[in-house]
Amino acid sequence: MATNTIEVEIRGRLDDAGYEKFKAFLDEKGKHVKSQEREMILLRDYPGYSKDFVGRSVDVRLRKTNGECEIMLKHKVENAREEVQLKLQDTDLEAAKKVVKALGCTTGIWMHRLTEAYEYHDIEWGLVIAPNNIRYYEAEIAVDDASKVAQAHTTLESEAKELGLEVLDDEGTRALIHRLDTEANKEVDL
Repeated sequence: MATNTIEVEIRGRLDDAGYEKFKAFLDEKGKHVKSQEREMILLRDYPGYSKDFVGRSVDVRLRKTNGECEIMLKHKVENAREEVQLKLQDTDLEAAKKVVKALGCTTGIWMHRLTEAYEYHDIEWGLVIAPNNIRYYEAEIAVDDASKVAQAHTTLESEAKELGLEVLDDEGTRALIHRLDTEANKEVDL
């Protein structure tokens, strides 16, 4: 069964010391929700794809998280994204790659992320490590209606600033994504 939510999120870069400091804070004050290892392939050959992460209105990915596979669709809603998640029975992305290739998607961007997720002040804080030790945080609130997006975004920014964290604007997000694409992610053929 597919599930839908609107994901409102912000990001900020972390160096090693900032990561360790924020993790220690969340270990003490927050609630550890999950540890996850995620392998993803961002598909590229579909209508609506754009290389610009910030400007992309549709995002389609194959994901394997802690051994469970899914197809994920993210569709832009204001400055958030509605998520549609389709769980797969296979625990290997190879079968899913064959299916999307038959549908015309032949290339993608492979990504790998390790995340420690915490809940603090009703926000999910993800501490992320990408290959080549690129570290950042993602803070997220899930809402069920587009009318709640603006308030959720304001809450996220306010909480991050109160914690002394950098909040990336569109240009900062593009710079982080560019660094990930050139230093951590890999172009792949399906």
